[in-house]
Amino acid sequence: MSQIPALTEAQQAAIKQYLDAFRRYMATEAFQRDQAERQARVEFFQQELPRRLDELSEADFEAIINRLWASAMWGNKTYLAQKIVNDNGIDRLRSELKRLVESDDPEQAYSRFLRAIKGMGPASVTEILTYLRPERCGIWNRQAREALKILGITDRVNPDKYMLSAQEYRTFNWLLQLIAQELARAGVPDVDLLLVDFFLYEVAQAKKVRAETGLPEPLEGAQPTETFDHDEVRDLIVQIGAGLGFDTDTEVKVAHGAVVDAVWRARIANLGLVTYVFEVHRSGSIDSLILNLQKARSAPSVQKVIAVSDEDQLERIRRECEGLPEEFRQALRFWPVTEVLGTAEHLQRVMESIDALGLIEDGIW
Repeated sequence: MSQIPALTEAQQAAIKQYLDAFRRYMATEAFQRDQAERQARVEFFQQELPRRLDELSEADFEAIINRLWASAMWGNKTYLAQKIVNDNGIDRLRSELKRLVESDDPEQAYSRFLRAIKGMGPASVTEILTYLRPERCGIWNRQAREALKILGITDRVNPDKYMLSAQEYRTFNWLLQLIAQELARAGVPDVDLLLVDFFLYEVAQAKKVRAETGLPEPLEGAQPTETFDHDEVRDLIVQIGAGLGFDTDTEVKVAHGAVVDAVWRARIANLGLVTYVFEVHRSGSIDSLILNLQKARSAPSVQKVIAVSDEDQLERIRRECEGLPEEFRQALRFWPVTEVLGTAEHLQRVMESIDALGLIEDGIW
């Protein structure tokens, strides 16, 4: 623990401000259900998964995907699992999962896995590691990042980053251990980093909690930022499309000279193949963005092209497109990043609600 930088007094105080709300949650039946689900997932990843690694099948990999909170937005998890298998091959998945499970350096293993495997982001990979090593590893997802902002813990790791490096993930895990210490000192029993994730999730619901309990606003200096991560927004667009039943992909060449961030595809009886193209713009040349969208629109199956960015940049794109051909402008749409994030959050809640009905039973290993 000597490597772990101490939390500031302000950060410790912020954690304490949210403890009462967390204790109320711990006293509910919902917490007991969540704990039971948590234990089942830990047993699955710690006991079942290692026994299956050498002969991991596509059905086994689907069982892994079904047990990840990070997959909650995907209505058709079978499609997600099969797509990851198709993109990477079952042999590579088997090999990289074995490295991830057996590594003595989980932070380096996390970084390697993200580079080696397409279709599984940091939330999925860190979730697997947390089930495997809940005393050492935590989950890096949007809820945890938002909680760090609310708690004012933004000086050691950047909560606006989607993809952490190995060292950044190590620092994040150190910070979670410090938060775990604060929870333990306050009398919270059996604290590990998976329970810390539960705490951060509750903190991330801060607007609702503050409205219901009168908790103070976030600490000064911890205000949300308007920046966004290009790759995160791209991946959320793909997840939203898949949740709506489209075939989706990233970094797709749709026309000569036009590689786009994301596509949604569907086969419609009277139209044939229909494609919707998305380009996420965070920085760089707007002229290049517009040219890429024009090239993409020239592909026969492309019906609409969608520019995704913050409101200011979308307005600039609108102005730059005013003199372009009417056909292109009629096909062009604008999707603010804030709406992408909101849509993803609402869709995840819908999928979690449907999953809670238990209409489709998990497969048995």
